[in-house]
Amino acid sequence: MQSGITASEELQDAFSTYTSDSSLFALPITITGESLQPQPPISFTSSDFGSSLHSLKDLLQPKTPIYLVLRPSPQQNHGLIAITYVPSTAPVRQKMLFASTRNTLIRDLGLERFGDSIFATDEDEVLDQALWRTRRANGVASTAGRDENILSREERELQGVKRAEEEERHGTSGRDLMGEGGSGGRLAMEITDDAREALRTLSQDSSFVQLGIQISSETLELLKSESDVKPAAFLASIPGDRPSYSFLHYPGTEEVVFVYTCPGSSKVKERMVYASARASVLQAAKGEGVNVTRRLEQGDADEVTETRLREEVGIKSEGEDGAAPTTTSRQGFAKPKRPGKR
Repeated sequence: MQSGITASEELQDAFSTYTSDSSLFALPITITGESLQPQPPISFTSSDFGSSLHSLKDLLQPKTPIYLVLRPSPQQNHGLIAITYVPSTAPVRQKMLFASTRNTLIRDLGLERFGDSIFATDEDEVLDQALWRTRRANGVASTAGRDENILSREERELQGVKRAEEEERHGTSGRDLMGEGGSGGRLAMEITDDAREALRTLSQDSSFVQLGIQISSETLELLKSESDVKPAAFLASIPGDRPSYSFLHYPGTEEVVFVYTCPGSSKVKERMVYASARASVLQAAKGEGVNVTRRLEQGDADEVTETRLREEVGIKSEGEDGAAPTTTSRQGFAKPKRPGKR
């Protein structure tokens, strides 16, 4: 859906000046009335793209969407980056307006000028230098010049998350927690000694370990470790505001349950890193003697319930069929009968 808003003559003139002046780093653009209007351009603060990002901070307001055209380097006049910044706290109408006009902006300014289009909802997604390095490693925000498929790559970061998750399911990718065997653009990730030690305690009945990733240092670290934990307390310990990896040696069984949650409110970089590292976290646990027998992967923490845990480990609820809780064999879904059959 298009908004009907188009680039103004003022924007066309400002963009022409911007592209002809290699000292200019960013061209901010907003919507005024029924047209796209330019704001004063911003110069490079150094010859480095990352070092110039901080100059954009004042433009990123918590409730005000804005477009940013960025030049990858002073030496480049092609492969420009179009950022649509729509904060999650912005008014709904503004969100819809800016989202539906982003393609028009690129078309009106010239598709051949751009190399990538990025949708951001948090200022860190624009300002974080480490995230830009991750994008480049994954082929996002490249400097390869014209990109004929730019308009089909909306929500590129989110697609990267889905791609990483799909690769992990099939064992074709992942981060090497030990720093060995990595190839291509994979990043080595350290695991702390206390995280290793905590994983070894999962041989004990009712033990619980929760791990997280320190994004800035790409390190797997221990968040929590407890013994004699009931399922309800285990679930209550899973954070609702950040991704996490949680392990529970289910009480009274030999089952070790792995729960990976990634709330929708998580930042894009967190989602990318956690999705990419998931299989390697399981491999690290295996290296410490942990035999994970059940896996649960959900978005929000409250989607994992006690009932779901019991079902995963094959335990009947108390009172079911008049019996106390017992471990049962797990069966797949029964094939439905054909219509008309008895």
